[in-house]
Amino acid sequence: MALFCAVAILVIVAGPASAADEAHGHDCETATSITLNSDLHVVLHNSIDFAVYRMALDRRGLFNVWTDPGSFSVWDIELLNAACSPVYGVFAGTSAITGIYSKITVPSFNIKPMENVWTLAPGVYYLRLHPDPVLKNGEPFIVHNKFIAHYGHDCATAEPVPASGSINGYLLYEQDREVFHVTVNPPASIHAWTTADRATIDQPRIDLFFSDCSSAAQMQVNAESEAGITTTMLEVGTYYISVEPFRKDLLGPYTLHVELVNDQESW
Repeated sequence: MALFCAVAILVIVAGPASAADEAHGHDCETATSITLNSDLHVVLHNSIDFAVYRMALDRRGLFNVWTDPGSFSVWDIELLNAACSPVYGVFAGTSAITGIYSKITVPSFNIKPMENVWTLAPGVYYLRLHPDPVLKNGEPFIVHNKFIAHYGHDCATAEPVPASGSINGYLLYEQDREVFHVTVNPPASIHAWTTADRATIDQPRIDLFFSDCSSAAQMQVNAESEAGITTTMLEVGTYYISVEPFRKDLLGPYTLHVELVNDQESW
């Protein structure tokens, strides 16, 4: 993208909220750092005063960037990756988390569902602010950012879970899902269930997938029981467990429990 004239940079680094800082650099190499979950005071002085801000995520999560109504100096905000290129599939829209219109929102829903961006991987990112094309003597405005740590939404971004242990998760919106992977070795059955501050019948829905992420529903012998899922005897390999809201209004924290049992007669 040929936007290299007077490009300014802002860096976001995980940590406590930072004080207002109107200074900005001119490209990704001279970016100024800011903190996550903070408010940044910005001034774009004219139509070529692009501002780019750098951020570092130390874990996977959800991310939103928005400005207050009436912030006419900023025309658009892009999310860039560590190579300073736009992150494909991330756009403006109504945030699934905050419910307000955001210049950047992750999850970001696209016309083609396969192109949805559900979470951001750990790493370095940049925000590039585009000034109004006819801007002169821009007024100060505030850029808000919100980061929420969150496990992956699919097999490619799945979080490891102990073969026999527990992990805490959180479901935040209607289409939310968190996916985990577990290694079976030697052959064993998987018993997986959740506990949360709600009735047993309203616990999150659990599903099992094979190592290629195809459905393993036929291996679940009691997928609708109050005990979560229990599988038939599984061969050695990696399996995925997804956790989704039982209903769109049943959100919040939960704990996923996984137990491997290699005594076939116990099932």
